Amino acid sequence: MARTTASDRLVFTLLISIIIHLIIVLGISFDVFSEPTNAPVNNLEITLVKQQDRIKPEEADFLAQADNEGGGETDTPSPEPTPELPVPVVEEAPSSEPIPPIAMTEVEPEPIPPVDPEPEPIPEPPAPEPEPAPPEPEPKPTPPAPAEPQPEKPVKKLTQDKAERKVEKVEKPETDVEPQAEAAPEPPPRPSARELMLQARNEIHDLQNKLNETTRALSDRPKKRRISASTKEFAAAAYMKAWEMKVENIGNMNYPQEARRQGLNGSLMLSVDINPDGSVPAGGIVISRSSGHEVLDEAAVRIVRLGAPYAAIPENVLKDNDMLTIIRTWKFETGQGLSTR
Repeated sequence: MARTTASDRLVFTLLISIIIHLIIVLGISFDVFSEPTNAPVNNLEITLVKQQDRIKPEEADFLAQADNEGGGETDTPSPEPTPELPVPVVEEAPSSEPIPPIAMTEVEPEPIPPVDPEPEPIPEPPAPEPEPAPPEPEPKPTPPAPAEPQPEKPVKKLTQDKAERKVEKVEKPETDVEPQAEAAPEPPPRPSARELMLQARNEIHDLQNKLNETTRALSDRPKKRRISASTKEFAAAAYMKAWEMKVENIGNMNYPQEARRQGLNGSLMLSVDINPDGSVPAGGIVISRSSGHEVLDEAAVRIVRLGAPYAAIPENVLKDNDMLTIIRTWKFETGQGLSTR
């Protein structure tokens, strides 16, 4: 006897379920065109009129709240409305209780009292304005009557020889010749597009050369580190303090005698460039602010030259620069001498 396996039971179960589903699906059918079971709805058409007639129509086509023979639009009655098509209803399982038909209640419109339309008054045309009377022609002036000719009186003729005052004859100068209008200079010919392009190209070339020269000059200029009284770094401040002490000593030993004799006092700002070896290059002394006295300005420049060369600049002060610039204020006082700050 063959044994039943689990796969056999699964196949048998699937076949049974397919057969049951086919019976259910094929056994139920739907009829789309079945007749509706509910009663048709009775429609009532009511027409509202805007105007009431005194004569009651013999055969009315529609119901209305007042008598009206046609509203004044057409002589023939309007056609009947299109009947509504029945709505298909799907058959449902019959219920035990029948559905009662829907009761339709007629709404009676309230009567509107008859109103006799008043005819609109016809506006009377405006009376034509009277035309203005033509102006009367002005009377023509009558020409004056010719005067009677009077007899001519004898006129005495005076010659130049017999006259008391002689009139000098002045020769009338010849009429000046009007200067001819100068011909306007012809405008210079306009340059062609090629000439304009060449001119613009030359200008661009010149500007490029100037820019290259400026860039080269800036690149050739030495890099300067500027230190002043506001410098807080220890190494730079110590080098500047030593430089100040040397400058003050030399300045007091070489104080300008002309300034002492004249009693000149003043202060100036000096900018000094120092090379890494301590020397001062030519043109490295610049007076940023003058004292107002040429004697004091020249004395400050001379004192800086007398003090050179100064101590070599350490690397931690120079910091990869080519030159060091010291900016200080020099003060000349007759009683106290030279001081920097």
